[in-house]
Amino acid sequence: MRVTSATYYKDYAQAVQDLHSKLNKTMQQVSTERKYETAKENPLAYYSGKKIDNQYNNIEAQNDVISDVSNRLYQQEQGAQGIQTEMRTINTRLLQLNNGSSNGDLSTIQTINTDFSQRLQTIVNDMNAEYENYYVFGGNDSTTVPFEMSINLSSGKDNTVTLSFSHKFPGQDSATVMDMQYSLDKDGALQLKYRVNGMIPTNTDGVVSYKSVSQNGFTDSASNPEAMKSLLSSMEEEGRMNLGYGSISNRSTLPDTFSNGLNMLTGLNALGLKAMDTGATIETAQNAKSAIHRELLRDPVALTAKAILSTQQYIDTAKTASGESSLNAGQLIKSDESEAKKLMTDHLSGVIGGWDDAEQRLSDTYRELGLKESILKDTQSRLDNMEDTLTSNYTDKLGIDTYDAIVRMYSLQYSYTAAMKVGSNVMQSSLFDYVR
Repeated sequence: MRVTSATYYKDYAQAVQDLHSKLNKTMQQVSTERKYETAKENPLAYYSGKKIDNQYNNIEAQNDVISDVSNRLYQQEQGAQGIQTEMRTINTRLLQLNNGSSNGDLSTIQTINTDFSQRLQTIVNDMNAEYENYYVFGGNDSTTVPFEMSINLSSGKDNTVTLSFSHKFPGQDSATVMDMQYSLDKDGALQLKYRVNGMIPTNTDGVVSYKSVSQNGFTDSASNPEAMKSLLSSMEEEGRMNLGYGSISNRSTLPDTFSNGLNMLTGLNALGLKAMDTGATIETAQNAKSAIHRELLRDPVALTAKAILSTQQYIDTAKTASGESSLNAGQLIKSDESEAKKLMTDHLSGVIGGWDDAEQRLSDTYRELGLKESILKDTQSRLDNMEDTLTSNYTDKLGIDTYDAIVRMYSLQYSYTAAMKVGSNVMQSSLFDYVR
C-alpha cells in the first residue's frame, strides 16, 4: 500500500508541476501579450516579431522627436510673428514721422525715437525665444543666449546701434561673439562694421579647425575677413534630423530643423549660401559673404537702426539750434533746423522704401517654418498609420488573443487550486499508510 501511494503521489506531484508551469506561461502571455517568449518555441515567428518590434520602437522614437521639433518650430514661428508685429508698429511710426503735420514737435520726435529703441530691443528679445532649455534661433548652438542689443546715443558723438551674436561652434567650449555695428556716415548713409572675439573657423586643405581671435575696434567687411568667416560659418550650419521624412542615406532629403536668427532676418538660408560659391571654402566664398553684408544692411534691425540714428541726428541738431547742447565735430550737423528735418524725412523715406521688402523676407521665412511644421505633421500622421500596421502584423506573428488567454489563465488557475486541495488529501493518506 505504501508503494502504491508513493507512486501515486509522485505522479500527482509531476502533474501539479506541469499545471503550474502552464499557468505561469499563460500569465506571462497575458502580461506581455506575446505568444512566444523564446526563439526555440517558433524561431521564424519569433524573429519576425522581433524585427517588427524594432521597427515599431524606431517609429515611436521618431514620433517623440517630431513632437519636440514641432514645438520648437512653433516657437520659431511665434518669434517671427512677434518680430513682424513690431515691424508693422514701427512702420506706422515711420509714416507718422514722415508726415509734416506729425513731426512738428521735438518732444514727439523724441518720444518716437525712444519707441523705436524699445521696439528694436523687443525684436532682439524675440530672437532670444526659448523652448524648454533651447534657444530656438541659436542655430546649432541651443545653449548660448544668441543676441544682444546695444544702443549708444551720446548727444551727437558716435551714435551707434550694435547687434551682438554669440555662438558656440561645434566642439568649442566658449562662445564666439560677432558684433555688427550700425552708424551713419557723413552723408547720412547707413554703414555697417564688424568685430569678432573668440574661436573662429579656418579651412586648410578641406580640414576645418579653429583659432582664437581678439579684436578691439570695428572694421568694414573687406577689412575683417575673420568676422565674415565666422558669420558665414554660423549661417551655413544645418540641423538635419532623421524623422521618418526623407532618406538617411541622402542627407539633403532630411528636414533642416534648426534656425539661426541671422538667417531669419536676412532671408538667406544655409543651402542658398552654400550654393552661391559651389566648391568654395569659408575662406574663398566671397559671393556668400557679400550677400550677408548686403542683407544685413537691409534687414529689420538695420532699418530700425537707421530710423533711430536719423531721428537722433535731428534731435541733436534741434537741441544745438536751441542752445540746449553742443555737438562735437565729425557729425553731419545742419544749422538750419528745417533743413535737418528735411534730411531726416529723406532718410526715413529710404527706410520706408525698404521696409516692405524686409517684411516680405521675414514673411517668407515665416511661411517656410510653417511648411516645415506641416510636413512634420503629415510625417507624424504617416508614422501613426505605420504604427497601427506594425501592431497588426505583430499581433499576427507573436500576439495572442487576450480574451482567450485570460480565460485559459483562469481555467488553469482553478485547476491548480483544485489540484493543491487534492494534494493535501493525498499527503494525509500517505501519512496514515506509513503509520499503519
